[in-house]
Amino acid sequence: MKLCLVNGVQQNTIDIENRGLAYGDGLFTTAKIINGQIQHLSLHVQRLLVGCEKLELIAPNKIELSEQLSQVAKSYNLAVLKVIITASSGGRGYARSADPINNLIIMVHDYPKHYDDLAIEGITLGNSRQQIGINPMLSGLKHLNRLEQVLLRQELSSTKVDDLIVTNINDEVIEATSANFFFWLDGKLCTPDVTSSGVNGIMRQIILQKYPDTLIKKVTFTELVSSPAMFICNCVMGVMPVKAYNGQPLSIMLAQRVRNTLNQQTINES
Repeated sequence: MKLCLVNGVQQNTIDIENRGLAYGDGLFTTAKIINGQIQHLSLHVQRLLVGCEKLELIAPNKIELSEQLSQVAKSYNLAVLKVIITASSGGRGYARSADPINNLIIMVHDYPKHYDDLAIEGITLGNSRQQIGINPMLSGLKHLNRLEQVLLRQELSSTKVDDLIVTNINDEVIEATSANFFFWLDGKLCTPDVTSSGVNGIMRQIILQKYPDTLIKKVTFTELVSSPAMFICNCVMGVMPVKAYNGQPLSIMLAQRVRNTLNQQTINES
């Protein structure tokens, strides 16, 4: 870890009664820093503010948060920024403290440079044996309750593929272990419906805005067998083409085209 600020103070410890530690009472976002600037900063800040509203946490000031994050990013050419907001420490059991001041944790980590090679070569995907739950109260949010993803990542560690496609308990394909999922069927770009499960990632939102004809649909593992091309995505890896699914070779050209289009858009906006 390159940097850790807790409520503006450089340190790497938190209160033992922190509700993020005790109950996962909070949310986070992860962004890519390039040339001292945070990619899609406004969307990351908006994600945190919307998450605070849904979790009934006092949100930080939008302008002040944006300025603080921008100031942190200036010191890094290529890195990963993680921002965590947790509820105030204290309170009785699940009840929150009457103190409305929350905790803001800002961390900077090394960028995983192997992502750049994988984006050119493509990755391999398999199917997860485990399934995630349905939770309309928290669906779409990047909340701190990530035990399902921890177990999925543990499963991935025992396989020979680069990532796993995950279904919910209704056997509906939702996402990869830490990324959203897109695929082509019948010549049309598609992505799973994450209304009741999974995370509505920022990169997913950007792609849907850039490609408004994308079909959002419920899909099963069986249907994916017919897909000629796939990719996964998040804000750190960007668009990651899939070269093989369950051992079946796929074309990476369509995914690389999407990646190049989004990269060019980012350059033009910077």
